[in-house]
Amino acid sequence: MILDKTRALVAILLTLAMAACNHAPAGAPSPSPSGVLVVVATTSTLAALVRTVADDTISVHALVPIGVSPETYEPTPRDLIELSHAALVVENGAGLESWLDKLITSSATHARVVALSDAITGSAGGANGSQLTVNPHFWLDPNYAELYVARIAHELAQIDPANAARYRANAAAEINRLSVLDTWTRRRIATIPQDRRAMIAQHDAWYYFDKRYGIRDVGVIETSPGKEPSAGELAALIATAKANNVHAIFAEPEFSPKLAQQLAEGANIKTVTDLYDDSLGTTPQLSSYEGMMHHNVDTIVEALGS
Repeated sequence: MILDKTRALVAILLTLAMAACNHAPAGAPSPSPSGVLVVVATTSTLAALVRTVADDTISVHALVPIGVSPETYEPTPRDLIELSHAALVVENGAGLESWLDKLITSSATHARVVALSDAITGSAGGANGSQLTVNPHFWLDPNYAELYVARIAHELAQIDPANAARYRANAAAEINRLSVLDTWTRRRIATIPQDRRAMIAQHDAWYYFDKRYGIRDVGVIETSPGKEPSAGELAALIATAKANNVHAIFAEPEFSPKLAQQLAEGANIKTVTDLYDDSLGTTPQLSSYEGMMHHNVDTIVEALGS
């Protein structure tokens, strides 16, 4: 079944990349001072996926630094410079980067702009469209990450048709790796006793992952970016954790662990502070999408299974 799904995705990818070879990119990409095409991604995670497809033919930059949340990010003047050289801007869309629109309008005047979440939602939402009212964290489901990769290959072929075959091959290889990751994740999650498969996280990033792998997503500490829970809401989360046999509270390095620790102490369970979702990490293991996800799955299994 997984093999059939991957073959279908590769077939779509082949069609898109071949079509890109027959159409010149819209507009004139703004070259970097070195003359190399530049792709600017909003987050380190998206930039990592772009690099797996672009290989070393294109310079790839991330706007949001590692360890910073894209949902609360405050742009800098350097971002305007980065965007002014971009041939392609890659965002997640679906409301994740609410700060991006004005930057693109003022700086990325020659760039193509793609919202990768459109590959899943089919929406026109993104930098130049309306914001979507859906959970934007599709990439944490490796099946959806495959669709991101296919869309990246298509967009790279649009700005650089001469290397379309290379992008197609790189994307097909990455899609195969993501399919392997999906199979491995299913096996690892299956080792968690059924009654322990419940999560409370710092914010609502794990909805699609949990849905894919049969984990109950029973609550979050912050219901919207930067909004801390009231005393009553925290008490309700403690009751939810106890009622749902939650064995750990999951926080993220870019946020203070204080609230997670307070919640864990109230429910008499452990706190995990190194789950990565909106950002990669600083170690070699956490410098790629697959590395980040292997770490996350191992962390979840260890916390909930023991």
